[in-house]
Amino acid sequence: MCGRYTIGTVERLRERFALPEEDLQSDPRFNVSPSQQVPVIIRQESNHLTFMEWGLLPSWAKDPQASHRPVNARIEGILTKPTFRGPVRKHRCLIPADGFYEWKKEGKAKTPYYIHRRDSALFAFAGIYDVWRGTGGEIVESCAILTTRPNTLLEPIHNRMPVILEESQEGLWLDPITPDTDRLLELLQRPYPADLLEAFPVSTRVNSPRIDRPELIQRTST
Repeated sequence: MCGRYTIGTVERLRERFALPEEDLQSDPRFNVSPSQQVPVIIRQESNHLTFMEWGLLPSWAKDPQASHRPVNARIEGILTKPTFRGPVRKHRCLIPADGFYEWKKEGKAKTPYYIHRRDSALFAFAGIYDVWRGTGGEIVESCAILTTRPNTLLEPIHNRMPVILEESQEGLWLDPITPDTDRLLELLQRPYPADLLEAFPVSTRVNSPRIDRPELIQRTST
């Protein structure tokens, strides 16, 4: 699964994803965690940046407090799951990042690894979102990250990895009228190329969602 990641400033997002000038501010984040507000890109005639809660709340949920809110959605079989099959056809999004964490289990211990592009460039996870509306007028917009099998770099660390889109796939994923969702999902099951990524161990301080500091992504010795 992908349960933590990192993201740069809104300014970097604007440049990378051709976003319009909007009054949105966000500092760099080094330990984005579930239930937090995260930047999300959706298609509204053009690309639009907004913020959503990480952890998908289905639009049909009766009690948002009692509902299970997955942060990940397995791409295999996603069209058969009630929580995901509507959003994957109608509410696809990009969740921008510049790195993510996975934990390698070694005996009883788990070692966190930081994974990022070798060129340190921004990229986008394939995401889905939904909009929940309460009877009192409250609105919750939330999202989840798709996952697939690991590539050869991630395989020794974890049995899953997030779906990272190639730039040529981003527009197709965002397009709400992409005609063949099934074919698109089939293509995206291929994991992101291992040779474009780097992985190294980092401090276990990242285990705490309360810690969000640049030193979390510094390499440590195992």
